[in-house]
Amino acid sequence: MKKIAITALASILMVSSAYAQFLLPSEHEKISATGIVRVKADMIARYVTPLTTDFVASNLIGVDVYDITDEEIGEVKDIILRQNNIDGIVISIGGFLGMGEHYVVVSPEKIQMKSDDGKWKLMVNVTKNALKEAPKFKYEDYLIR
Repeated sequence: MKKIAITALASILMVSSAYAQFLLPSEHEKISATGIVRVKADMIARYVTPLTTDFVASNLIGVDVYDITDEEIGEVKDIILRQNNIDGIVISIGGFLGMGEHYVVVSPEKIQMKSDDGKWKLMVNVTKNALKEAPKFKYEDYLIR
């Protein structure tokens, strides 16, 4: 009986030390090739209170995009972020039912957002043909490895 109790206690101690090691990585693990960065314990988190007039990015995905002739040319598929700023808007061009479409990235400065009868739409200052000739964006080139 005493042997079982000691074995159980030893198991609990091993599990708790393994758990503690998981929660508290060593100094070597804190700054590693995986990008884990050490943070001081006394740092204060900065919180933001969104305003009701702010725009949520998820409302942008799927919004129709129109060219300068007001012809629908595609829809927003994604947003490119660089150094905490929106650097580009990924737009799907061409295709039918998802077949044959390709993606291009347009600078946010070249896009205007409009509300049309309560529905958002984006306008780009180029034609559909010009966007078809733009450099293609391929998701597989930007996967996290």
